[in-house]
Amino acid sequence: MTSPKPSSGGPTGVYRAERIGAPIRYELDGTSDDLLTAGLGTAELLGAPPAFADPRHPTARELRRRAIYTNYRGLVDLRDAPGGGPAVPGVELLVSLHSSVGASTAMLQIPRDFDAANPCLIAVASSGSRGIYGALPTAGVWGLRHGCAVVHTDKGTGSGVFDVASNRGLRIDGTIGAAGDPLLSFAPDAAAVAKLAARRPNAVLFRHANSSMNVETHWGEYLLQAIDVAFELLNGEYPGRVTPFTPTNTVVIASGISNGGGAVLRAMELDSAGWIDGAVVSEPNIPVPGLRVFGYEARPLYDLVVAHLLLQPCAVLADEDQSAPFLAATTTAKPALEQWCRDLAARGEIAATTGDTAALARAARDRLLSLGILPEALRLGHANVHTSLWSAIGVSYAAAYAGMAPDELPCGVSFSATDAKGAPRVLTDEEFARMFTDSNGIAPTAGINLVMPGEGGVLRAANFGSIDLALCLRGLRARLAPGIDAVAAHPGIDARPLIVIHGRGDGLIPVNHTSRPYYAASMAAGGTDAGIRYYEIERGQHFDALLPLPGFTGHYVAMQPFLESAMDLMASRLRDSSRPLPPSQVVRSVIQAAPGADAITLKGGKLAIPP
Repeated sequence: MTSPKPSSGGPTGVYRAERIGAPIRYELDGTSDDLLTAGLGTAELLGAPPAFADPRHPTARELRRRAIYTNYRGLVDLRDAPGGGPAVPGVELLVSLHSSVGASTAMLQIPRDFDAANPCLIAVASSGSRGIYGALPTAGVWGLRHGCAVVHTDKGTGSGVFDVASNRGLRIDGTIGAAGDPLLSFAPDAAAVAKLAARRPNAVLFRHANSSMNVETHWGEYLLQAIDVAFELLNGEYPGRVTPFTPTNTVVIASGISNGGGAVLRAMELDSAGWIDGAVVSEPNIPVPGLRVFGYEARPLYDLVVAHLLLQPCAVLADEDQSAPFLAATTTAKPALEQWCRDLAARGEIAATTGDTAALARAARDRLLSLGILPEALRLGHANVHTSLWSAIGVSYAAAYAGMAPDELPCGVSFSATDAKGAPRVLTDEEFARMFTDSNGIAPTAGINLVMPGEGGVLRAANFGSIDLALCLRGLRARLAPGIDAVAAHPGIDARPLIVIHGRGDGLIPVNHTSRPYYAASMAAGGTDAGIRYYEIERGQHFDALLPLPGFTGHYVAMQPFLESAMDLMASRLRDSSRPLPPSQVVRSVIQAAPGADAITLKGGKLAIPP
């Protein structure tokens, strides 16, 4: 590929970061180990988790392999031969970055077949709150399979786990380090840790929630910092070149899914120097609050999460789809959920003319529909409720948006391992050793649960949440407002090619509040010069890894193939600017060059999306 962009400088100041120490380097032969699957291949990715020779003291290589395994298992459809194809030998460089906007981890992967004469760099950001390998199975796969170097950022979230009881954290390679180790992924304030230890000695801290920073405001900067250090490292690997690699002579495509997609879009907004040639994002968490589409006002994710936490345990009882995923769990929990409905009514949150629980459930469901949540997304309500999705996001994001210190507890919630009765307990050495590999960066995860005072003030696991928790989180909204406002998108005029894909049935990041208004705002700002294309996948949803489960299989399609198809389109467009991207469209099966009646349009400021 050749880059069409003109010569430019680069972002300065907070878009550059200091490297801490020498890079951690892995030489991967493509036989015993590789860049793509850590030598596991499809068969072992489908098998049991890789074991550690010493479960209390795993090596960095063992941790890397298991982390890659876990991310494949958590992100892609396991029926689709994850990690299939030949192994990818090459070099992997892991670095800790520090700047005025905080710490992050970056990683550069250089496949052996990297074409230094025709270079390409894929810049990816981890999805969710995952660690440094949290984009490898999705956006990273395409780059490695196409001979591109791939630079990753954990965007300041990741596997930064800190154990209060032992005063230890995780280093960027996953090994355990004591407080003060310069390569800790997350080093919380010592005074705040001491205060927390006096109140909740078994607490565990996560970087996304407990860093005292609203890291989401800096996701774009972390990606640009990763791109910057990637060129520094790349040039170090090719010291004999007459002309160094730069953003000017290297094609740079940014890509990510979910929160990683949001990071890419934020980086595009900040990238005034044009380091990024084009971008492909899937189901991006990108709030455009205040904009109205189809009569619904786009709202921040936090507001929607709290509404779901409050209403969805009742609303699922009104779902008449007998094939919906996790319906059996709702059937088992029906008495408790019916009580949830009655309690909502007693607090004045919902009302029904008849007052029976079926009518109350319909009222709760109607409240969610009135927010612009599509029925396709509500079909996943059973799964969202019974996996504690809303309480997990609500608590952690409240702490992050407010910049709470580690000893501040949003609504009295902390994170801890618990015993069989739900009481907090000390995290064992073996459990802590697996945090880098098994944790997704946001509790509940890897045996760490939400903990809050229950009856008599006794601390107990509280993953499911409660009406009281939902109302408390809603009550924090005024305090969180500056932090929530700070993460809002501001699409401007940008002619660079950008592909946004999103599943219509996304039950976590609803299209009416993210991709649809983002597309409309981008088109309104750029007009005929806007480079954005929006492909809405008719039967797509958020979590490809769930597709083999009953209620998912046969009903939804995987998003990963559409991401890879979009990357193909982007690469073709950047190789030859005369090749236009297909128009925005609803995708029934494949992205069409001429979508006809399935075209998505914006005319007179009005968005039109075929049903």
